[in-house]
Amino acid sequence: MTALLRTDPAAGTLRLVCLPHAGGGASSFARWAGLLPPWIALVRVQLPGREDLAGRPAFRDVPEAVSALLPHLGGPPVALYGHSMGAVLAFELARALTGHGTPPVYLFVSGRRAPHLAATRPPIHELPDERFADELEAVGAGPGRSPVFRRYALPLIRADLRLSEDHRHVPGPPLPCPLTVFHGLHDPIVSATEAGAWRRHTAGAFALRAFPGDHFFHHRHRAALAAAMTRALE
Repeated sequence: MTALLRTDPAAGTLRLVCLPHAGGGASSFARWAGLLPPWIALVRVQLPGREDLAGRPAFRDVPEAVSALLPHLGGPPVALYGHSMGAVLAFELARALTGHGTPPVYLFVSGRRAPHLAATRPPIHELPDERFADELEAVGAGPGRSPVFRRYALPLIRADLRLSEDHRHVPGPPLPCPLTVFHGLHDPIVSATEAGAWRRHTAGAFALRAFPGDHFFHHRHRAALAAAMTRALE
């Protein structure tokens, strides 16, 4: 399997590696360019099955994704940020890096309940296409009505949600790095309690920041998130 890391031009001494939500690609973070200071290099993860890797099969599970991404993360210090499905990947990457003796300097997540919590919503990735699309529309992630785009988007989102919904947390020690969780106040998928429960997964500093918006609040508030990450990393 192949994944690519898009490093935007910067002489950064620290890399902020950003992992997208289900169905998202590296372009999800394209508008982050210019929001970070020069000492932070923005690294946008391109997972297989989308955009310029559309011809590659999507990852089947989290361990496969972590194994593919981990070799790319050696070198300069790394901070990780993931939204929704990307939060799962960022957390497991942080655990893997820690196990290799090179923990990230910081973990940022959004749009996902704490890893140890069971889902409160039934899985949707095996639903028939129309019901699947309706469920996505209900949380603001619908693929629209274009038949051409649906033929591309629905299988990809379904594969990503299978990866996310089937993942089972394995208990382990808390991460040594600080952890900040960003939460949408009107997120229909993640409650404030579920977001705050991430606290148990770090032995370092913890912060929970809430923003107006639904599950995809991070798009609207990207500048505020980037500023908060910069302050945390200084």
